[in-house]
Amino acid sequence: MKTRIIFGIGLAVALSSSTWAEQPLDPAQVGSFDGMLNVCREINPAGISAYNKLRETLIGQQPDGAVEALTQTPEYRRAYEAARQKSADEPHDKVLKECTQLAASLSPRARQGNRRK
Repeated sequence: MKTRIIFGIGLAVALSSSTWAEQPLDPAQVGSFDGMLNVCREINPAGISAYNKLRETLIGQQPDGAVEALTQTPEYRRAYEAARQKSADEPHDKVLKECTQLAASLSPRARQGNRRK
């Protein structure tokens, strides 16, 4: 799970960069990321705002209806379900810990703390 969270953060950074801005989103990548984030939303409701912000960063500005259309593709749905299944196969406590750590690392307090170092 930790590898997938790190992958997700890297994916968010990559997709929000200017090189990706001109290219359409990959349904499988977004599906995997959404699957992981939704598991985290369910298991750690306190981090919902952080997970939502991360998803907004990942998706960026898209034409009206583009994201909705993307979520209806078979590639997105397969990747989404695969990500959820991988999380279901992990011990609950491990998933909770990693989701909590992800939310904490995305919080404004965590970013302020990093600046002080």
